[in-house]
Amino acid sequence: MKIDSKIHIQYVSTVCSQRVLKNIFDSSIVKPGLAVQKFHRLILEGLSSHKDIQVKTLSSLPIIPSSNDRLVWNLKSEIVKDIQFNYIPIVNLPVLKNLIVAIYTFIKIFATNLFRNRNKNVVICDVLNLSITVSAVLACKLSNSKVIALVTDLPSLMVSSSSKRITICTNLISQFISVFDGYILLTEQMNEVVNPRKRPHIVMEGLVDINMASSVNSLRIKATERIILYAGGIYEKYGVKKLIDAFMLLDDETLRLVIFGSGEMEKDMDSYMLLDNRIIYKGVVHNDEVVRMELEATLLVNPRPTNEEFTKYSFPSKNMEYMVSGTPLLTTLLPGMPSEYYPYVYHFADESITGMAHTLKDILAIEKTELNCFGNKAKLFVLNEKNNIKQANRIINFLSKL
Repeated sequence: MKIDSKIHIQYVSTVCSQRVLKNIFDSSIVKPGLAVQKFHRLILEGLSSHKDIQVKTLSSLPIIPSSNDRLVWNLKSEIVKDIQFNYIPIVNLPVLKNLIVAIYTFIKIFATNLFRNRNKNVVICDVLNLSITVSAVLACKLSNSKVIALVTDLPSLMVSSSSKRITICTNLISQFISVFDGYILLTEQMNEVVNPRKRPHIVMEGLVDINMASSVNSLRIKATERIILYAGGIYEKYGVKKLIDAFMLLDDETLRLVIFGSGEMEKDMDSYMLLDNRIIYKGVVHNDEVVRMELEATLLVNPRPTNEEFTKYSFPSKNMEYMVSGTPLLTTLLPGMPSEYYPYVYHFADESITGMAHTLKDILAIEKTELNCFGNKAKLFVLNEKNNIKQANRIINFLSKL
């Protein structure tokens, strides 16, 4: 009898194949988070490229009941790039959806892992979904399986966590997060908060698609206008208002500020576009359109302030996507950003509105070939050091030592 030498990874999250994600995106009023989907998908593709790894997902579909008319979702499993996507059936109604997800997750993980070798089987769990987190951990503990927390944000500090129901859920997750066997974290500072029992952990601040090595960033594909681009959460706490105010201080009709994303400031965007016709708000679109615009832009900006508590525990995945585009990135030096990134990014030394305006003006005054060269150096850095194959290998080495 042939002995199975593979390590079996069950990846418990909301990740979907790109086909399913497009279906949900196109049919939903409230769009699923594309950045987190891309983050998980790149990890999965990196893991599945390893010959000794078998990857299967257990995915809770990223659908908010009030935003989609389809009542029952019972999708078949599918295999994409050696990844088996398994979708939890849902009835798209409040409370009932979460209950079904929780019960199904527990049964599936417990039944699958009960008789497996603990050293050849591991569950990686995205902790930001309460229904799957609690069920996955309970099932793993009862079946003596290793369960690893993938922590992309601290629930208690998430900017969008505002409603009473969401606050209760995030508090429960925060209480439950200390029981895992190991942790994959975005910043070292996270470890102090989520890992009081000092279990093994690894810091993986982000990753980029190795396939972007074939993309070309040259001056020939740049837009005629000089575009400053921001893509992400449209929140004042993320520095978006300061960025807009700073941009409006720039006296240059050739500039455009293009903004993608959703959040509390969506309601203000029409007013800003009336105040300054150089501001263009595009809302939430498919990631392919954002990536195309990143390649055409002159400068990509992340204005997230460094004085907010939550910035110690975050490394925006958007920074990685920005850098791999080959278009220069202007960012704040977030506490969670390792110093190895500093030579490859421009940064705001002064985070006041006037300080940001001066920095934007100075960088936009740099000759365009020099800007392009700087951006391509950043691209080479993340492609060589932070590609999803290399980062997945680090995760595999971490898992093998648990």
